[in-house]
Amino acid sequence: MDPRDEVYFLDPESSPSFELQGVRIFQLLPREACRRFSAYRVHLEPGQVKKSSLHKVGEELYFVLSGKGKARLGETEYDLREGCFFRVPPKTLHEFSTGDESLDMLNFHSPPVFSDHDTYFPG
Repeated sequence: MDPRDEVYFLDPESSPSFELQGVRIFQLLPREACRRFSAYRVHLEPGQVKKSSLHKVGEELYFVLSGKGKARLGETEYDLREGCFFRVPPKTLHEFSTGDESLDMLNFHSPPVFSDHDTYFPG
């Protein structure tokens, strides 16, 4: 059976993770199970910056799970705190930073985006 058609359950203690531009990313849905979207938890430590990136095709949805920080989405900066939700359209530069607190966000892309597919770090 195609893994994209199966139920998938992830225990939080077994979530695979990787570092991208110094930021810890937890992959919530395995690549082979992604059909219409990809899913991640993004974690920034206090005083950390996730450099500007964009996706040429992928649209992103974010939900702040905990902590505080800032998001620069295009030309506008937003304060982030628990419960904030935002959408990042394709081709929109986005950057995140934290102050004294860490920041955890739930992140979905459609169509699926991976660190080696439709992820660009200009400049």
